[in-house]
Amino acid sequence: MQMQIQHQLRRVAAALLTAAVAVGTGAFSGLALETDSGTLENLQAFLLGKENAGGTDCNGDGVVDGMDLALLRQQQFDGGEIQDGYAGFIRTDGKLLVDENGKQYLIKGMAIGNDVWSNPTTAPAQDHDAASYQELADMGFDSVRFYLNYAMFESDSKPYTYREEGFRWLDTNIAWAKAAGIRLVLNMHYPQGGYQSQGNGTALWTEPENQKRLCALWTEIAKRYADEPVILGYGLVNEPVVAAASGEESLTLWQSVAQMLTDGIRTVDQNHMIFVERMCAAQNLAGTQEQWINFNDENNYVHLDDDNTVYEFHDYDPHAFTHQGFDWAGTLGNDVTYPDESYLVSSGNAQWGTSTFAGDRADTESTEWQYLKSGRITPKSNGTQLISLVFQAQNIGDYGYARADELRLNEYDEDGSFVQTIYANDFDSTSLLSFWSSNDSGGQYYASSEGHLAKGSLMLSGTTDDANTSTRYFRPTAGHSYEACGYFQVNTKNADAIVRPRVDVWNVDSVEVLNRDYLEKSVALNTAFSEKYNVPVYCGEFGAGSHCFENDRGGDRWIGDMLEIFRDGDVSFNYHAYHDGSFGLYEGGGLPSPAGRNDTLYQVLVEKLKKHTE
Repeated sequence: MQMQIQHQLRRVAAALLTAAVAVGTGAFSGLALETDSGTLENLQAFLLGKENAGGTDCNGDGVVDGMDLALLRQQQFDGGEIQDGYAGFIRTDGKLLVDENGKQYLIKGMAIGNDVWSNPTTAPAQDHDAASYQELADMGFDSVRFYLNYAMFESDSKPYTYREEGFRWLDTNIAWAKAAGIRLVLNMHYPQGGYQSQGNGTALWTEPENQKRLCALWTEIAKRYADEPVILGYGLVNEPVVAAASGEESLTLWQSVAQMLTDGIRTVDQNHMIFVERMCAAQNLAGTQEQWINFNDENNYVHLDDDNTVYEFHDYDPHAFTHQGFDWAGTLGNDVTYPDESYLVSSGNAQWGTSTFAGDRADTESTEWQYLKSGRITPKSNGTQLISLVFQAQNIGDYGYARADELRLNEYDEDGSFVQTIYANDFDSTSLLSFWSSNDSGGQYYASSEGHLAKGSLMLSGTTDDANTSTRYFRPTAGHSYEACGYFQVNTKNADAIVRPRVDVWNVDSVEVLNRDYLEKSVALNTAFSEKYNVPVYCGEFGAGSHCFENDRGGDRWIGDMLEIFRDGDVSFNYHAYHDGSFGLYEGGGLPSPAGRNDTLYQVLVEKLKKHTE
């Protein structure tokens, strides 16, 4: 009950602070709070619970206005100490970040997402407010990674003409952050040319005009805030998925664009840090295929000619755990627990090697259930290969489908004798695998009453190119061979459709199990760049989706281990995200409220952040 009351008080305070800051920054043209009318004193008294609260020029600017109210509010929550903390800028110093006195500064951040994924043109009124910043400060965070989208500042119909509404919104958030003692990393999450993370932003790379517009926008932002120490720096492009003729050319293009953006910023701002991410993935020029592998020996980092740059990585390893249960992530059927010593993951690159293409294929002219077997394959057993069972349903058409039931992955010894079944699924209850489509067509579904024996089955539909769904990895035994089999049903008008079971072989750098050692190696893969070049690295995003906190799957254990790894390695970090439908500390519509909070996540964040200060 006390926690709910505190939350409600924060919201009341936030509403008053919002109005006060708007007046203090001139957002309400022609309005003012006159101290001789008693209005400001009454607001202060109500906010702080004091009878004699008014008439104080807290920031020493000669005027009692909304900004003084913001500082008074902070004074209440900070036990009487106004934490200005913005005397100077945070800068890089070798592998470290340091403040104006040379003291090490560690970014302990939370993402505020601002609903950027739809590229809105108006400020998200229900995403967060002033109380959100104070709550984060109370939890132990010192910064926010603040997501931007270009349409808040510029229209496609009027390029290079900037919308003042967007900058007023940014000014308001800077004031809120300052009142709570929070700094901001401004991150361009949705640039001109499209949102990058899921490969929908090809036009940023194929149309140079979009690059010029992005450079001009960053230069405009930097010009306006060059002297604002609340801002930590500028994140150039979030999770760049770069379209070019090859992966190596994608890296070269990203380095060139990132340097251009940096050079533009430096014409007006020498104070703030630049945050440049490693290339997330390479994409072909048509924008239909991505390669999520490393194309250099440095984990796809690119070097900038700038002495105040932070090199950024994101860490959601393993994706099958952190993103489980989300259709948009292709992990709807995943059920993974952390830690799990039996769950195999690859360290470093995992690349598809080969498959059992010589086995049975479904007769696409028959709609009856058919029993199919793959060919047998004998993988290497020196720790560099893993296997998985695959249900392929290629080009079955917009209105076609294929179903699978009673799937098995069987193991045979050197003499060809059956040893064991290492995977079996009769789909008697809801169960999905990891879906992949070469052109993002189609999807997978659980057919609850349409199985081979009148129970459930796994269905793929709507694929117009190569597509499949696959199991987790398994470790092969030396000299043994493996075969996939099951029952399949097809309904398609495409004569060239391919439906079959397969055993796929993956080449990996090494094989790990899902535990803390694996997480440490995942982080070390990125911090190695810092050690090699004496530059700072920063985990700009990490997080566990909401399904990781269900059925004791261990979302809290994963978060706790990651935060301890960051603390032990002096790695700056940012949690994704504060208010989000998949990963949020808060979910649901409207401003964050206790009813929508992930309390398990809240508790582990508070506990581990407290240890960062011990």
